Amino acid sequence: MVDEHYRIARKEDHEVFPCTWYAIGWARELKDKPIKKRLLGRDLVLFRDQQGTAHALHAYCPHRGADLSLGRCDGGLLECAYHAWSFDGTGKCLDIPAHPGRTIPAFANTKSYPLIESIGLLWIYPMTRDQLESEPEPLKLINPVLENQDYVMAPYDTVWQAHLTRVVESVLDVAHVPIVHNKTIGKKSPKEITIEFEADDNHIRIRNGGGILHYDFPQQWLLTPVKTEGSQFINFVTFTPIEQEVTAIYGLAGRNFAKFPGMNYVFSRYSSKVLKEDQGIVESQHPRPIPDALRMEAHVPADGPQVRFRQRWYQFLTSDEPRIVVSEAKA
Repeated sequence: MVDEHYRIARKEDHEVFPCTWYAIGWARELKDKPIKKRLLGRDLVLFRDQQGTAHALHAYCPHRGADLSLGRCDGGLLECAYHAWSFDGTGKCLDIPAHPGRTIPAFANTKSYPLIESIGLLWIYPMTRDQLESEPEPLKLINPVLENQDYVMAPYDTVWQAHLTRVVESVLDVAHVPIVHNKTIGKKSPKEITIEFEADDNHIRIRNGGGILHYDFPQQWLLTPVKTEGSQFINFVTFTPIEQEVTAIYGLAGRNFAKFPGMNYVFSRYSSKVLKEDQGIVESQHPRPIPDALRMEAHVPADGPQVRFRQRWYQFLTSDEPRIVVSEAKA
C-alpha cells in the first residue's frame, strides 16, 4: 500500500497534537467556585465572572505558585487562596492586598486561554492569548443537528489511557463492532462486511447499516440515522488529549423521542457501557500512538476509513498546520 506521507519518524511526533478547540468539561460543572482542568499537559483554572461568563487561566498564581482553583470568585475576579491576589478573565492582576497603593507590575499578570461554551461543553483553544495574533477561528460543530432544540441530549464521558490517534481509530473501525460489542450495539451485526465510505481532506463519512458515521479531523465524531423522518437517535463524541497518552471522551446521546424524566440516565449509561467495551482493548494497543507509516501494521479493505485517517494524521505531522507539543507544557 502506497504511503504518500511517509517520512522517518521523529520522537516528538508522539507529543504533537493539532491546535484546535478541545472540550475540557461540562458547562454545568462550573458554578460559583473555580475548578481545575488539564489539557495537553497544561493545568488550567476555570471560573465565572459576575455575568456568568466562563474564563480559563494558567492554574498557578504567578506570585508563589499556589493552585488558583483553591481560591474563590469575588466581584467577578478570581482570588488566590494564599495572598488574595485577584485576576480578571484576561489574566490581569487587579488587586494585591499587601500593597493597595502601589502600581501593579506586569509580572503579576498570568496567562489566559480562549474559552467558549457550546452544546453544554466548555471548549478551550490551547494557546495563550499572548501567543495568538488574533482570536482563533470559531468552533465549527460537525453538524447543526447538535444545536437542534428538538433533541434531548444525554451526556456521558470517560478517560482512557490511550493516545488520541488510537482512540479516534476505534470509532472509525466498523469491523470490530460485531466482535467487541456483541452484547450491545453489535449483537445483530454480521462479521463479514463491505465498507462504504467517502473521505476528503478533513472528513470521513461511513455507511454502517442504518447509520452514517461522520468524522471531522481531528476531534469530532457523529452517528446519525440514514432515515430522516420519525424517531431519530444521534450520538456525538469529541476527543481531548489530556496528556500524550491520556484522552478524555465527551459524548452526547441525542433523541427526539422518549423525552420523559429518567430516560437521560438510561441513554447515558448505555453509551458509557459501549465505550467501556472498547476501553480495555484500545488501552492495550502497542505501539501506543498509531505507527509512523502504514507499512508498519497490516491492513485489509475493512480498514479503509482508518487508513484515510492515518494518511491525514501523517499529513498533519509533515505540514506547518498549527500544533501543540505536550512536552513544552512541562517546563
